Amino acid sequence: MPHVLTQVEHALCWTVFAPLVRARRRKIERRISRELHDKARIDRVLNEIVAQHADLLC
Repeated sequence: MPHVLTQVEHALCWTVFAPLVRARRRKIERRISRELHDKARIDRVLNEIVAQHADLLC
C-alpha cells in the first residue's frame, strides 16, 4: 500500500496540490533529520560519559 500512496503523491506534484505535497515532504524530511541529529547527539554524549567515567562502569 505505501507504494501506491507514493505514486499518488508523485502524481499530485503535477496538480494544484503540489504545495501540499511539498509541505508534507519537507515535514517528513525535517522529522527524519531531527531524529538523525538526536541519535548523533545521544551517541556523542554516551561516548563522553564512557570516556570520562570508564572506571565507574566496570
